[in-house]
Amino acid sequence: MTVDRSGEPDLANSLAHAIEDYRATWHPVDCELYDICRRRPSQRTFADVYTKVAIIGRVYAAGISRTVQVDGDPEAAVARGLVEQAGLIDQMLQTLVDSQLDRTAASKIIELHARVARGLLPHTGGTWQQSFVSKYLHFHCNVVPVYDSRAEAAIGRFVNWSAVYSARHTIGHPADWLTRYYNFATAFVVLYERAAAATLIQPTVKEVDYLLWQPAQSERHPSE
Repeated sequence: MTVDRSGEPDLANSLAHAIEDYRATWHPVDCELYDICRRRPSQRTFADVYTKVAIIGRVYAAGISRTVQVDGDPEAAVARGLVEQAGLIDQMLQTLVDSQLDRTAASKIIELHARVARGLLPHTGGTWQQSFVSKYLHFHCNVVPVYDSRAEAAIGRFVNWSAVYSARHTIGHPADWLTRYYNFATAFVVLYERAAAATLIQPTVKEVDYLLWQPAQSERHPSE
């Protein structure tokens, strides 16, 4: 990571290097995942949902088999929980069609994420799947910020927390929200705004996500 004269991360250089690496490595993988969700958009058909849960969960090391406490197939349990919420997911994703990631969209995303994560609890043995839910929703709607522990740990290097607290007054607290994803997503919006304002680069949400993952190079894919 490069820094400017103040010792703060040089966002323009850091982002440019991250995007270059992303396009050379992980981008084609993500394209396949976006394509799967375009070809199998249904949240109502178990076969479609199970396919997406298994592939996204395994490619992104979401830990479903490790963390879901159920008898039988954990991925099938999660898929059944998503099918039960098909109406909610479809309705709320529709409100984000053609949206850019801004504070209005963030409020909708945070609420959708929380409601889906809560709705899965009866199917996961009461375990929260906040990281997986963010990844699953992202590949259906690419403005959804991807949350995991690595991104959560990295984001503080790129944002001014006073700006984040100010943004939270604008975004507000949706009716149903979870603290860790809310805190991360609101900070992500500030970082995304900073990237647009302070650089000539117009990154995608996924490219900014890769910036947050990139400092840890011990693996070749995002993980918990």
